[in-house]
Amino acid sequence: MSVYLDHAATTPLRECALEAWTRAQRDLAATPGNPAALHFGGRRARRMLGDAREQVAAALGADIHEVIFTSGATESDALGVMAAARGVRRRESARDLIVVSGLEHDAVAHQREVASREGFEWEVLPVNAGGLSVLPATEGSCEPVSWDGRLALGSMTLVSSEIGTIQPVADFAALVHASGGLAHSDAAQAIPTLDVSFTELGLDLMSVGGHKVGAPAGIGVLLARRGIPMATDRPGGGHERSIRSGTPDVAGACALAAALTEAVSERTAFAERAASLRVHLLSRLPDGTHPTVGESASSSAIIHLSLPTARPEAVLMAFDMAGIAVSAGSACHAGVTRPSAIVMAMGRSEEEALGVLRISLGHETTVADIDAFLAALPAAIRAGAALDGVSHVRNERNEER
Repeated sequence: MSVYLDHAATTPLRECALEAWTRAQRDLAATPGNPAALHFGGRRARRMLGDAREQVAAALGADIHEVIFTSGATESDALGVMAAARGVRRRESARDLIVVSGLEHDAVAHQREVASREGFEWEVLPVNAGGLSVLPATEGSCEPVSWDGRLALGSMTLVSSEIGTIQPVADFAALVHASGGLAHSDAAQAIPTLDVSFTELGLDLMSVGGHKVGAPAGIGVLLARRGIPMATDRPGGGHERSIRSGTPDVAGACALAAALTEAVSERTAFAERAASLRVHLLSRLPDGTHPTVGESASSSAIIHLSLPTARPEAVLMAFDMAGIAVSAGSACHAGVTRPSAIVMAMGRSEEEALGVLRISLGHETTVADIDAFLAALPAAIRAGAALDGVSHVRNERNEER
């Protein structure tokens, strides 16, 4: 028996999404057509895409004309940050500043290299000890920085994909607008538990990935307010408001619409159940293990733990051998162990930033899953501690030499 507790990485395909995808593919096979075509097949595909766009808009509190289908949240982030920033600077050349939170997913954070090549200045907001972004000109913030006349775009994730903290996106958006810039948010991790409304958050752009809500991988959405300037690096046939060219994935859009609709309808019940599972887990942690951030500021579906070991690879291997899928956040990536930059930004030591574990819950998670994790946790910690001891001995020998 396997236990899956890594829903923040990807969550299982919902049955409704599979049914919608299969139905759409069968319809397209029976009556093929590119949505851009004028014949009967094209018109049918276009209606299917339009219906999906309408459902997505309703689920996310947006207008149907604000929905742009993409290949996923990563592409949506790249477009949402750089295409919008380019568009603003093209309109006002002095606006060459992009401000982001210190908790961004790599899909946003790695746009810094692109921005630098294109002559933008990149500013990262600090993170406090509780894992929350610190806004300028607010109590307890760093020295305020004036963005007036310079700010092109600000981006702040709604829920940190690593530590699960809920960020002050609406306040940030208001601050960005007051400085004349556009506001973007990656909301990929927020949909299952938070009441996400594009309009009410006051955003200009928002990214969502399909496979984080039970749709297939390879489909996502960028919500972009109509009228905002965007200079895309994806020119072509003028699809999706000429912002993201390419023949649309009609079946994928239908699956995403179905998954989003169901996720939103189940949101309240799931958030309550996830909160109960979270309490169950946190109340049974062994000595030396504790949550990295406070519960009140976090998504109920993401639990980030600090462990008494600095060897996340050993911990993950022990859980894997026990048939339990969890994550070390960004601490162990592609076989290379490194401290979490986000945890270090919170003021923790490098050793503390290595000893972290992320458990993320989904709509199929049960109490039995949590109990299986808790049963395997002590042995996983011992596996890490054993390697800690080996490293300590090696360091002592090196010092003697």
